Amino acid sequence: MNKKSGFTLAEVLVTLMIIGVIAAMTIPSLMQSTAQQEFRAAYKKATSMINQAVTLNYALDGRDATDYNGTAFFDLLTQRLNVMSSDQTNTELYTADGMWFKTYAEQRGAMGAPNSDCNANDQATEGNICSVVEVDVNGMKGPNRYTTSTTRIFDLFTIAIYPQKALPANETMGMVLYQK
Repeated sequence: MNKKSGFTLAEVLVTLMIIGVIAAMTIPSLMQSTAQQEFRAAYKKATSMINQAVTLNYALDGRDATDYNGTAFFDLLTQRLNVMSSDQTNTELYTADGMWFKTYAEQRGAMGAPNSDCNANDQATEGNICSVVEVDVNGMKGPNRYTTSTTRIFDLFTIAIYPQKALPANETMGMVLYQK
């Protein structure tokens, strides 16, 4: 007698169902975690890009952000970043890697940037912000929400521009940027 051993169709289907349920439970949380890490990495890149623009401008022209305070900082960004398109009226620009930047002169209370005098004598203190830049790290793709906590990271961030550097605009943004 020849006996063939193997799995029955019912056993295979039950196994596939179990794998499907486990996948359905774990994949969404993995996708959310991945998106948050992408947003965090893009925010680090945006902050680095602005820092490089400020440093390059100072090295080439001898002018720091105090010479470009307020909405004039838009001019520095258009000169020093790889800009694909810009809107002078709204002080908005898109870079080649798909990021959207908007510069503000006034205090952005909702984002936590204080009023400022912007002078070269005082470097990176709360009262010495030359401009605030809003960054959407993935352009106009969703979710287009501000990051307000370190537990749920979204794609909109703010960066405070000091005379010779760019830093997170508030404590939460700093924790997102520097937290591992």
